[in-house]
Amino acid sequence: MASTSFHSSHIIGGNRLIASNLSNQLPQLMVETELQKLLSDEKARAEKHKINYQQLKVEHTCLQEKLLELEAENKSTLEESRLVKEKYLSMFEACSRELAEKVAEINELKTKMITPQRLELIKSQMLEDLEKIYIQKSRKQEDEVEEYRAAMSKLRYELSFLKAEYEHNQTEHVQQMQDLVKQHDIELTNLRQDRDATITKIQTETGSDLQKVRVLQRDNAQLNLQVKELLNELEEVRALKEKLSLESDNIMRTHTKQVSEQISTIRSLESERESLKRQIESIHHELTAVITDQNKLRGELHEVETKNTILKNHAEETIHRSKVDLSNLKMDMLKQRGELEKERDRLRNELEDMKQQLDISQAKVLQLQHLLEEKERDAVLRVQAAREEEFSKIVKVENEKFELETKLQEMERRRIDDEARHHAGQEKANDRVSQANAAKDQAERELISIKARLGHMESLESQVERERSENSLLKSQVYKLQTEINGFHSAENELADSNMKIKNNAELLREELQMTKSQLEQLQNNHQVILMQQRSAMADDRVQLEGRIHELEEKLNESLAKYNRASVIHKKLKTKTALITEKLKDKLMLLKAQNTELDLEKKALQKCVPFDKYNRLHKQWKDLWRRHNEFRTILFSIPSSSSTSYKKKVSEVLLDASTVLQQSGFDNELEEQHQEDLKVLRLRLEALDKVQHQQLAELIDLTPREKQDIEKDVCQYSGSIKSDEEHSIKSNES
Repeated sequence: MASTSFHSSHIIGGNRLIASNLSNQLPQLMVETELQKLLSDEKARAEKHKINYQQLKVEHTCLQEKLLELEAENKSTLEESRLVKEKYLSMFEACSRELAEKVAEINELKTKMITPQRLELIKSQMLEDLEKIYIQKSRKQEDEVEEYRAAMSKLRYELSFLKAEYEHNQTEHVQQMQDLVKQHDIELTNLRQDRDATITKIQTETGSDLQKVRVLQRDNAQLNLQVKELLNELEEVRALKEKLSLESDNIMRTHTKQVSEQISTIRSLESERESLKRQIESIHHELTAVITDQNKLRGELHEVETKNTILKNHAEETIHRSKVDLSNLKMDMLKQRGELEKERDRLRNELEDMKQQLDISQAKVLQLQHLLEEKERDAVLRVQAAREEEFSKIVKVENEKFELETKLQEMERRRIDDEARHHAGQEKANDRVSQANAAKDQAERELISIKARLGHMESLESQVERERSENSLLKSQVYKLQTEINGFHSAENELADSNMKIKNNAELLREELQMTKSQLEQLQNNHQVILMQQRSAMADDRVQLEGRIHELEEKLNESLAKYNRASVIHKKLKTKTALITEKLKDKLMLLKAQNTELDLEKKALQKCVPFDKYNRLHKQWKDLWRRHNEFRTILFSIPSSSSTSYKKKVSEVLLDASTVLQQSGFDNELEEQHQEDLKVLRLRLEALDKVQHQQLAELIDLTPREKQDIEKDVCQYSGSIKSDEEHSIKSNES
């Protein structure tokens, strides 16, 4: 810029001088015009040089910027190559470490590998452990079975003892029943003999007692009339009572009925009271003995149940322990299988990771190769572009230099012409010489500037050479990077080989794992077969033991059921005896009251009735009582609870028969009827005797339910008999 300003100031000064010279020297106008043309040409050239200079300056700045960019890119590529190298080194170290770890793991797995010898040792250990466990369990079960056997032997002994006691009691009961049957048979024979005697006496005494019978018939007719009147009154009273009884409660009715029944049965049960007391005492003693035996049996039963529960708990515990052991073994097997599968998955994952890392590294290497190739291409293109630009610039500079040289030659020629002209016209050229000197100075200055430009161009050439040297350095670095990349490729190939080896080792390990798994599965199958066999044996033993336990329980239940039945029968008999005793007590009280009433009535009647009539009636009563005793021997075979009712019935029948005899006198038809009635009574008594013997024979072999049914039938029968007795008592009272 300073040179341009200097040129412009110099040109302005020259123009002023030219103007002054033109004003001074008009003839020199043509020369000046030519000089002006030359100056305009030089200005145009100077402007062209300025434009070229500016273009060169801009290109120089662009080239510097490109150089800076190339340096930055070179540095970035160097840093990237360094980072890649570090990464590859770190990856190589990590891979080597992983390889060492995997080799160590493979060695450990090889050490942990189950060899056939080790498998045999494990099998032998497992078999020994299982044999020990099952031997212990079998010993425990044998001990428990022995305990059960001892308990069973005790129970059998106790059952045999109870059976012997029961049989002894049964034999005693049978003997007692036989004694009672014998007593009844003896009493029946006595009654029959008395009956026959009374019949013979009646037949002998009929003639002497005809008059008495007629008198008695009259009295009887009067008494019958009185009885009829009393019966009418009784019917009226009964109607009133029925009306009142409808208003009264059912409980009072049943109570009155029971009282009347007890009154009728007390006379017959007084003789049996002492025997019943003895039986009650014996039954009480038996009850105490049975209760003590029952308590003992309950205690033993409780002990047996506790032992049974303990044994069941032991069996459940053993089963639970076996199940827990099996579950633990299964869990251990599952854990081992899971660990092996985890190791297999981990090795697979590691192999996949290594494959992925190899793929990534290969992709990165390919990317780096592509980047390096692109950078090389860019560098080659840039170098070619820089060379072409340098060549074009050199060509331009040489062209400018050639043009300037041509201009200098022209200027020199012009100067020679001017000098010739100056020599030709020294006077004209003096001023022009000064101008020419000025132009010469300007030309020298221009030459200096051109030389400076040439020096600048030389410096540019030196810079271009430097850039070439830098490009050569970059090429050498690129070559080094290529060598490093080749080294990385070789490392990658080595890693691929190592990966192939690892894959082969992994496949071998997988095969070994499969072999071990198959061996483990075989072991598991063998173990399961052994366990199934042992379980089946245990189940059979358990079924046998449970069958034995069930048999023992059934026997115990049967013995308990028999004992309960006996206790129920005993309780029922006890309650019945208690009720009968209470009823008898009530009947005794009522009978005592009735006896007192009868004594009072007897005294009143003795006062009212004359002595002759009393003696006559007393004789009649004695005869009737004798006949009653004779018939009593016939009816004594009926059971004790209803014997009194039968006796009263027989007495009533006898009274009716006596009244019939008294009323009929010597009437043969009535006697024949009386004989027929006696035959019917004999047939009934014989049928009752047979029924009683059958019932006694059946009672020995009856079950408790059948006994209960028979007792119900007997109660109903006794109830019907008691109702008949009530009617007879009411008729007697009337």
